[in-house]
Amino acid sequence: MAGVKASSSKSIQRRRPPIVRIVVAGDSQTGKSSLIHVAAGYKAGTRVFKNPVLPPYCDAIPIKLIDTSSRLEDKDIVDDELKQADSVVLTYACDRPQTLQNLTTIWLPHLCRLKVKVPVIVVGCKLDLQDENQQVSLGQMMSQLMQQFCEIEACIQCSAYSSIQVSDVFFLAQKATLYPTAPLVDKESKTLKLRCAWALKQIFILCDRDRDGSLSDAELNDFQVQCFNAPLQPHEILDVKKAVQKKSSISVNERGLTLTGFLHLHALFIEKGPIETIWTVLNNFGYNDDVKLDDFIPPMKRAPDQSVELTNQAIGFLVKIFDEFDGDSDKVLQPRELEELFCTALESPWIENPYKDAVERNAFGGLSLDAFLSKWALMTLLNPTFSVEYLKYMGYPGDPSSAICLTRRRRVDRKKQCSERNVLQCFIFGPMKAGKSALLNSFIGRPSSDVHNPTNKDRYAVNVVDISKENKKYLVLREISEGGVTELLANKESLASCDIAVFVHDRSDNSSWKASELLLKIAGHGEDTGFQVPCLIVAAEEDQDSFTMAVKEVGIGDVVFYSWG
Repeated sequence: MAGVKASSSKSIQRRRPPIVRIVVAGDSQTGKSSLIHVAAGYKAGTRVFKNPVLPPYCDAIPIKLIDTSSRLEDKDIVDDELKQADSVVLTYACDRPQTLQNLTTIWLPHLCRLKVKVPVIVVGCKLDLQDENQQVSLGQMMSQLMQQFCEIEACIQCSAYSSIQVSDVFFLAQKATLYPTAPLVDKESKTLKLRCAWALKQIFILCDRDRDGSLSDAELNDFQVQCFNAPLQPHEILDVKKAVQKKSSISVNERGLTLTGFLHLHALFIEKGPIETIWTVLNNFGYNDDVKLDDFIPPMKRAPDQSVELTNQAIGFLVKIFDEFDGDSDKVLQPRELEELFCTALESPWIENPYKDAVERNAFGGLSLDAFLSKWALMTLLNPTFSVEYLKYMGYPGDPSSAICLTRRRRVDRKKQCSERNVLQCFIFGPMKAGKSALLNSFIGRPSSDVHNPTNKDRYAVNVVDISKENKKYLVLREISEGGVTELLANKESLASCDIAVFVHDRSDNSSWKASELLLKIAGHGEDTGFQVPCLIVAAEEDQDSFTMAVKEVGIGDVVFYSWG
C-alpha cells in the first residue's frame, strides 16, 4: 500500500516457533515427495534425506518439510505429524480432479476431527500435466473450498517437474504461520473480525490525542513512527487518504483520517498486503497472536500476607487520565466522562460487583479523584492482572510490571509496629442485622435503608482515610456474610490479607454476645494459623468519625498495633 512504510518496528516479542514445521499430506501420487525434493534443491525423482530443513523465506526462521506416507498402516504416524504441524500443505494432482474432491470429503474433515487448527495451503501439483479444459472447473472448486473451510489460507498450483511456483508454496506456508489471516478477518463476510476491529478501534482512540474523532496528519505520522520507526512524507499521507476514500466517503473529514478510514486502511493491508503491516501495528500496541493484549505481568511469587498496590508511576498516570477526561474541570468524572475514559476497553471494569458500588459517588453518579483512585486501589488489591490489563487498555506507557509493586509482609509490619502500605483491608464481621452493611454505606457516604437486605456474598467499600496532612491511605472494608465465616475458618490463609478485624453489634445483649463469640473464633483461627490480626468491637450506633478514628488507632500507618481482648 502506498504511503505506509513497513520498517523496523518496536513491536512486542511474538510467539515464534524456532523452526516452522510444514507437513505435506494428500492422496497417493499427488506429487508430495517431488514437491519437497525440488524445494530442497534436488531434481524431481532424486533420492533425498527425509524431512529436509530449508533456509527461511522470511523473518530468519528456517523451515522443516515433513513428507507423509499415503499407506493406511502409516495413518497414526501421519496423524501425529499433523498434530505437531505449524502449517499444513494439502496436495492434489492437477491432472486428477478427484484428488481435489478428496480434500473436501476426506482430508479437510480429517484435520477438523484431529483438531488441527493451523493454516492450510491447498496445492495443485503436476501443473504441467493439467488439461487446459479442466482449469475453469478446478478454479471453481477451489473457490468453493476456501469458502467452506476457513482454515485454508491460500490455493496455488505448481509443477515440480517444470520448477513452477515450488518455492511460492512454502513461502505461503511459512508466511501463513507467522502472519495468519484467520484471527483478523472473517473469510465468509470478508470483513474484519470483531476482536480485530475492536483492537484497531482502541489503537485509533489512543492515537487520537486531542480526542476529536479523527487522526490529524501529525497524529497519523506519530502512529507511523511509533509502529514502523519511519515518518511519512506529506505526499504519502495524501496517498493513504486517497486509498481509503475509495472505500468510503466518510473515511476522511476536514480534521483527518476517521475511525472508518483507519479500519478501511487495515482492511486493505489484509486484502492487498503486506499482511505483516497489520500484525506489526497490533504487536506494537501489545496485542498477541490471538489479537488479545499480551500477558501483562509475570506470575508474582508472594507470601499470603503480602498484597499488591499501584506504584507512584501508575497513580501519576491515572491522575493525568482523570484530568484529561474531566472535560468540565469540575474535579469529578461524571458517568458520561467515565464511559469515554473506558472506551478503549471492551467494557468498563466497574459495571459489576465487587467494584460497582464500592466507592462514594455524588448525586449524579460522578467520581471524585479520591473515589476514582479508590476503585483502582481495590481492583489492584483483588486482581492485579485485571488492573494492569485496564491500565494498558487506557494507554499506560510503561512496562506493565512498573505499574504495580509487592508490599512488605503484614507479619513484619506488625512486628515493627508500622506499615508502609497505602492500601489496608478491614474485615467486617457481625451477626445478622447488626449493622454491617450500614457501616459500609456510611463509610462511602451512602444512606442506609430501613429494609434489611441480607448480604449473601462478600461486599466491599473503599475510601480515603487521612492519617495526617501528608499521609493518606486507602481503607478497604470487606463485609463477611454469616455464611462466609464458615468458609473463612476452613481456609488456613484466610486472615493473611486482613489488617484489622472489626466486629459489629447493635445494642442488644444477644447481638453483643454473638459478636464476642465471632471474635473468639476469628482470634483463635489467627492464633492457630499464624496470621493474628488486631481486633476491634464496634457498636453500630456509633458515628462514622468514631469508627474511623478507632480503626486508625488499631491498625493504620505508624500507629502502634494492638489486639482487642
